[in-house]
Amino acid sequence: MNRRMAGWLIRLYPPAWRARYGEEFLAFLEARSVMSRELLNVVGCALYERVRSFGVYKMSQLQYSLVLMVYAYLAAIAAGVNLYWTVDDTPLVDAMRAHPALFACWNLVAAGSLVALAAVVALALPALWAMIRFARMTRRRDILARLAFPPCAAALILTWIIAVAMKTGWAPLFWDVMGQPAARWALSSVTLMLFVVGILGSAISLRQAIQRSALSEQQLKLFGRAVWIRPLPLAKIPALVLAASIVMMAVGVTGWGLLADQYAPAAFHARDGGFFGSPNIVSWMGSLAVFVASAVTALRGARCIFATRTA
Repeated sequence: MNRRMAGWLIRLYPPAWRARYGEEFLAFLEARSVMSRELLNVVGCALYERVRSFGVYKMSQLQYSLVLMVYAYLAAIAAGVNLYWTVDDTPLVDAMRAHPALFACWNLVAAGSLVALAAVVALALPALWAMIRFARMTRRRDILARLAFPPCAAALILTWIIAVAMKTGWAPLFWDVMGQPAARWALSSVTLMLFVVGILGSAISLRQAIQRSALSEQQLKLFGRAVWIRPLPLAKIPALVLAASIVMMAVGVTGWGLLADQYAPAAFHARDGGFFGSPNIVSWMGSLAVFVASAVTALRGARCIFATRTA
């Protein structure tokens, strides 16, 4: 096999595999006359190694913990959005007004979301500053492009919803669509697709941006004085607060569902607000599962940050 063809085949494998076996495998391919069956076997093995290496990153403990926090918060956003729109404009709102305990659980979730937002801001600012400064110093536009993906995705989703609402008088959300015309189901499906792509794309892009950045201390000149920003010490307390707030939301969602089933069973089992026409209880169970997964991930991230030693 000629060297150009062999090099193209080797590039199908993940970087870590190429760094370890690339030269040896290149010499092996160049010394052989590869038949069609062997060629397919090489391609198949490359795809297998790609799948096997998915999610395996070379990151520091701090980077890994920040990635876990990103995953946890994005999952909490998805779960919270689903829960809110499941309950909004349904008899469950009246049930909360009539039963203080049910309303208290809902407020616990709302308070947790506000605390989580504050913790994310405190956690993200020093890390974001270090990443942007590193990207500018090393001229890494790929990092800046990945950091720009989440706000661009959010802007695209909002633009789509507003544009459809202005044209049709109906917001294309994917809750409470039972009995709606097929056109509305199609528009809601587009919104769901954009939302899923936005959440998953944001998780992947932020993970890659964190992975490619050197999160070391950075110097900032403030009012003529040098100020050092150290991401690790600044991240510890916000990470703990974020994990605690997501756990608080998971507890609140659990209590809310149990009380809703007790105080308003008919409304809780109705099909008047759930995800794509599902019963409200099923939609609640989906949010609860995601909240629990988010809480576990956030606790792991906080544990990793506190286990990281300051250089």
